[in-house]
Amino acid sequence: MQTKFAKRVTTASRSFTRTILDLTAQSSIISFAGGLPDAALFPRENIEKHAKELFKTEDNRLFQYSNASGVEALKVEIAKKYVNTTSAQIMLTNGSQQGLDLVCKTFLDEKDCIIVEDPSYLAALGLFHMYNATIKAVPLSSKGVDTEVLEVLFRDYSPKFFYTIPIFQNPTGYSYTLENRHEVVRLAQKYNVILLEDSPYEALRYDGVQTTAFADLLPELTIALGTFSKTLAPDFRIGWMKAPQEIISALTLSKESTDLQNSKFFQHICAKMMQSGELQEHTKTLIAYYRPKRDAMVNALHKLFGDSIEFVVPEGGMFIWVNFKKCADSMKLFDVAIKKGVAFVPGSVFFADKRVTSYGRLNYTNSSLEQIETGVKKLYEAYQKV
Repeated sequence: MQTKFAKRVTTASRSFTRTILDLTAQSSIISFAGGLPDAALFPRENIEKHAKELFKTEDNRLFQYSNASGVEALKVEIAKKYVNTTSAQIMLTNGSQQGLDLVCKTFLDEKDCIIVEDPSYLAALGLFHMYNATIKAVPLSSKGVDTEVLEVLFRDYSPKFFYTIPIFQNPTGYSYTLENRHEVVRLAQKYNVILLEDSPYEALRYDGVQTTAFADLLPELTIALGTFSKTLAPDFRIGWMKAPQEIISALTLSKESTDLQNSKFFQHICAKMMQSGELQEHTKTLIAYYRPKRDAMVNALHKLFGDSIEFVVPEGGMFIWVNFKKCADSMKLFDVAIKKGVAFVPGSVFFADKRVTSYGRLNYTNSSLEQIETGVKKLYEAYQKV
């Protein structure tokens, strides 16, 4: 039978990271590839405690249909993260990835232009391609985006939105300076461009000071995405969007036609953990465990590779973006590294044009200190061979 799939499906390619995750399920491979939290740190006891409380205190209406925007108690807690924000400006999503999808569904017509960072989050790039958007990329450095190029793109293409990860960016780990943020805000106001601000890693800060988000600098033109997947548990699939109420209403309409609502059970647990301060304390535990892992990878890279590579030490998040200067194509390095028993993500998949590049992304949160040391040694052996 000839199946008549939509063009968006027949032209889509499988996420390279998912391919790697399948490959690295083998216990013999040390994986620096996925952006996974350490499963050993999931707060199982707190989750179990609040789940039991829900069964004791709630009746069967807990499992009934409800509104699409999410549990009010959790929206109230999330709203406290932002300046002058109410729960009416918050809606909950099935992970922040659904938030991205709902924004595309709500704002994009075919061939509409959007701007992304260069490089950018590969799952977002894949989604934008499925909506057949016209994607333009603005160069990114450790200080932020090139605002001169950004202004030209805003002026010439009138994009529907600029997708940005300004804090501990994926894949680079870079964070915009406050000066860079203010210039982006000025340009967004001048050209009336929505800032689609994705912040999955901002709570995982190991050094430096907290910075001001676009959601607070320019609330009237910002759609902010957040998630509990990195700080609580990915399987809860709890993300959120913060935006002006008019936009939230439109996004809610899109969500109602997608899945009606999220599961409320884990939203209630998350709300209780925020109300009690347990989630905040758990985040401190994550930072205490992840900082030494980052430092171990940084030290191992410096020790073994020396000046044959370049990278910026991230102040937080989950990734190090490495320039393997003596290997023009990191995909070739990946092929050799897998045979040595270590995986990472070649940089080409993070660029909208899939260019050949010497960069690669290394994750440190989902490996032990011993695995980091061994894995970096294996990676260096592969690098020498290439």
